[in-house]
Amino acid sequence: MLSRENVMREALSELEAQRARNLQTEQARREEAAARNAAIGRLLERRRSLFAGGLRGAFASPARAQEISADMQRQMGEINRELRRELRACGLPEDYLQPVYRCPLCRDTGYVGEPIHEQCSCLKRAVLARLYQNDGLQNLARENFGTFDESIFPDTPIEGRKGTQRGYIKKIRERCERFADGFAPGEGSGLLLCGKSGLGKTFLLNCVAQRVLERGFSVVAISAYKLTEAMRRFQFGGEDAALVQDMLMCDLLCIDDLGSEPMLRGVTVSALYHIVSERSGAGRSIAVTTNCSVDQLYEKYDDRIAARLCDPGRMQILEFVGVDVRRFAAARQVRDAQR
Repeated sequence: MLSRENVMREALSELEAQRARNLQTEQARREEAAARNAAIGRLLERRRSLFAGGLRGAFASPARAQEISADMQRQMGEINRELRRELRACGLPEDYLQPVYRCPLCRDTGYVGEPIHEQCSCLKRAVLARLYQNDGLQNLARENFGTFDESIFPDTPIEGRKGTQRGYIKKIRERCERFADGFAPGEGSGLLLCGKSGLGKTFLLNCVAQRVLERGFSVVAISAYKLTEAMRRFQFGGEDAALVQDMLMCDLLCIDDLGSEPMLRGVTVSALYHIVSERSGAGRSIAVTTNCSVDQLYEKYDDRIAARLCDPGRMQILEFVGVDVRRFAAARQVRDAQR
């Protein structure tokens, strides 16, 4: 997992390179315009001289700095008006010699606001795009609360329940979103999403991971199978040490499909216990999806693992019910085709 700090450095480095490209583009445009029209070249030279002279005058006479600045702005306005006329005359856009930048909000600096600097939306998008490239996070760009569609769930009563499947998933989505929006590192709160396959557990786990990541916290999303394999390689060969460290230290660890991993003797249970107990002891959060019920988790794993995952004081246990939405969607397509 690339750390957010490293990703931020990469994004800021790219912005620095973009500003250098911007300056090259501006220089090339000035040269092109001057080559087309000698008057433009003379006006640009006048503008450079005026700016340099104004700075020298302000430094030499601080008491007259405001007066010098006002006079320089007036003369700059006249030169710029002449430049726009000459640019139109030779077939170039009026703004052809304006500063070049990709983001109009921060002008490719990555920050907005005075006097308090905040990250620009373009920098936030760049950081997230890089984080999404990490193993386990690639689906977050398309599986998030913004793309969640409750209409794919049947709006019919569930046998033995008071509500419909769509009503249940809507409530679960709301609880997941509240968890993600209120997430704070070190509090140790978590989620246990349990239920049969095809009910939306993994999608909502990705929604939570994306929102927490978007809010600036570190996230590792990994299947239970990959987690077990990483711990096995680390235990027996010292491999995947960085991944194991990330799983232990990240703000939120998302484990998908717990219960599907192979039960390797001396590996699976000890690996899970190490991860779960270390994170629990340090107050670091875990979000888990599983096809197992709470009782099945106690049967399948060491009581010390199950007790931590099912602790109602720290974990919100959300039960998914209903029919497999993929089967429901396929059946609906068949019915629509037969109409």
